[in-house]
Amino acid sequence: MRAAPRAWAVHGLLMLAALLSIFPLFWMTTTAFTPNELVLQKAFRFWPDEPSLANFNRAFADYPVAMWLWNSILIAGLVTLGKLVIAVPAGFAFAHLRFRGREAAFWAIVATMTFPTVIGIVPLYVGISKIGWFDSRAGVIVPSIAYIGFYVFFMRQTFRTLPPEMFEAARIDNAGPFRQLLQIGLPNVVPAVASLSVISFMGAWNIYLWALLVLDSPEKRTLAVGLKAFTSIDDHEPLWGPMMAVALLSCLPVMVIFAFAQRFVMAAFTGRVGE
Repeated sequence: MRAAPRAWAVHGLLMLAALLSIFPLFWMTTTAFTPNELVLQKAFRFWPDEPSLANFNRAFADYPVAMWLWNSILIAGLVTLGKLVIAVPAGFAFAHLRFRGREAAFWAIVATMTFPTVIGIVPLYVGISKIGWFDSRAGVIVPSIAYIGFYVFFMRQTFRTLPPEMFEAARIDNAGPFRQLLQIGLPNVVPAVASLSVISFMGAWNIYLWALLVLDSPEKRTLAVGLKAFTSIDDHEPLWGPMMAVALLSCLPVMVIFAFAQRFVMAAFTGRVGE
């Protein structure tokens, strides 16, 4: 009973923090459905009296928003797939296979996490320009896949939680490394793979600086880069409504993916990888 007031205070502060963090998302949603000429009205309204899809229609009519959306989905999906294809086998190898230089190679990969991404922008930009990948999706996808230090580390630690006796028994039955990974290891780390998929997709979905440098054609831009087009607005008619409409579209895929994968993410980060 003595702890009850303190618990109520803590929960109250957490609820207040949650409301403050949700308010920008709510304001973005309200603005997206508010007619553009009424966005900057003096009287604040939690919801427009006459919700309208005019902002979405104008955004799709004036800008290649559909192409931006497709580019974002394609780039984020391929980056996520590429990271998993490399990180999952690498994590298994560093956890349960024995080979010369294993520890040195693992810690060399982990050491890449200490270098800021911005350090490699100039050499990467020069490299992709020389091989003809400037203004192409490949120029965004391939360099983004290369940053896998955290993913390899996470998968290695996850695979190490599995009993090594399972893999020793498989080796006795003449099961090779790939069979051990596919039939024994991978089915037991589904939550970890799902959580990394969500993290990778969110990171690739929000790539801005690198995509802004590499993608020059308007039809090849992603949603994150395309939103910049709305900042060049006419002083007489600010495009806050269409901008918030596109921003809302950019949030929806990530929110839907996280909603479906939330159970796996929570299981992975609470150590229940086998559930």
